[in-house]
Amino acid sequence: MNHLKTFFFLLICSPLLISACGKTETISTEDTTKKEESLKAREKINVKITLDKKIKDNKKILISGKSNLPKDTEIDIYLEPPNSAHYDQRVTVKDGGLFEYEFSNEEGEEFEGGNYTVYVETAPDHHQTDAVREIFGENGANLVGSTVSDDYIDHRATAEINFKIKNSLKVKQKSKKNNAAEVTKKKDEELSTLKSEAEYEIESIVEDNYKTASIEKIEINQDMSTDQDNKLIALVYLSFDFKNSAQTSYNMVEMFSDDLASKIGTDNNTINQIAVFWKVPYIDEDETLAKFSYERSGEHMIITDKVSSLR
Repeated sequence: MNHLKTFFFLLICSPLLISACGKTETISTEDTTKKEESLKAREKINVKITLDKKIKDNKKILISGKSNLPKDTEIDIYLEPPNSAHYDQRVTVKDGGLFEYEFSNEEGEEFEGGNYTVYVETAPDHHQTDAVREIFGENGANLVGSTVSDDYIDHRATAEINFKIKNSLKVKQKSKKNNAAEVTKKKDEELSTLKSEAEYEIESIVEDNYKTASIEKIEINQDMSTDQDNKLIALVYLSFDFKNSAQTSYNMVEMFSDDLASKIGTDNNTINQIAVFWKVPYIDEDETLAKFSYERSGEHMIITDKVSSLR
């Protein structure tokens, strides 16, 4: 009797259980569908790709790109020179959406001058990894934006850059010109330094040794009479400020000039010639009353000319 009751109870409850189970399954399927649709909406990629190029001696062309594409995306790069030939290469996107490739000719030949185009696009869907295909969606459906083309069965992200390679001869001439300019600049800087050092040395000698004299000005010029580089001519304008007779004044300025030339000859081998001009204000405030000229002979300076109205 108890078995019969249990049997009838199960018959009554079974439809309810089946109904409840079916309802649960329906809700679960609906939730899954909504989640998938929501996930797909979030996975849309507004693709951004920027390209840059660097030309190395007309022999290598480095193409680099920045993008928001996921790591391991396969990208095809096409280089179209002015002639009918073209180059292509497949590269893989690295961390941060970066990719690059360097094109070069066989045996290091230079690229010809003219207009070039570089075109890049994401590789076909079947060449991408499973992880990338999952992000891109079916046939690249999740790729959107101005860089995305749907000319194919699948959507592909693209980008393009145009540039010009100058004629090789012109490039070499420009390079040679730039090198010459660089050499000239370096020489000018070196000469300027030597002039400053020579002026400082003369100034120090005068101030440290000739207490009755003062400096009017010092001019340091390049010696153009020699083929040697960085040789100088010093023009030193001094004033003898101690009141004395004309003859004594002459004796003093001659002694100071000889001593200055001697010290410079020993201390600074860049100075080939030196001329010392003297004013004696208490005799004549405006006129130069004595001039002594010297030129280098080995490690010394020898007198070449002396002119004075003091005697």
